[in-house]
Amino acid sequence: MRKPSLQNDQKEKRLKIIFRFLIICAIFALTGSIVVTSKRIVNDLYKLFVLDFIGTSLLYAAALTLCSFFLYLFFVIVIKNPMNIKRSSVIKFAIGGIFTLIITGFILIFSVNETNKSIKDMQSYSNQEWQVKELFVTDVYRGRLPSRIVLIDTDAGQLTLHQRNYKIYKGEIYRFTYLEQTKTIINVEVID
Repeated sequence: MRKPSLQNDQKEKRLKIIFRFLIICAIFALTGSIVVTSKRIVNDLYKLFVLDFIGTSLLYAAALTLCSFFLYLFFVIVIKNPMNIKRSSVIKFAIGGIFTLIITGFILIFSVNETNKSIKDMQSYSNQEWQVKELFVTDVYRGRLPSRIVLIDTDAGQLTLHQRNYKIYKGEIYRFTYLEQTKTIINVEVID
């Protein structure tokens, strides 16, 4: 008689862990998306950097939590095997777990690199360590209108303008003041 209650306790414990993963992932994703969308109402560039850093960090945390959720499920199915699944099915779950682990590694490396870039750019902006170059604009992508972000292709690579304060046209030369790591434009001057 003790065995069924022990199995029920383990099932309830696993369900609690699963729900915690999902709740934490939802909180990270919801908070991150609210912070990222609140960038639209900010006019100060430094506050925009901070909100972008916080929002994207929370979204990366949500993605990593979701990957951890799947890794936990694969671990329980492959190692514990509470439902006594056939060996051929366990091998499929093991392959899925390995694939999820690889994706988690890529997301982790990418998020750490992007976070470091954002931190370096916030430090550069506060220390006024900017790049100033005259660049030829090869293409401009303004996107749809609730977004205020403009992507500008130049002969030195792609730059990002977070606010549509400047009129930039393809085929002209401008003096751009931008941050080195994330290629974020701070100021644009027309060259006559």
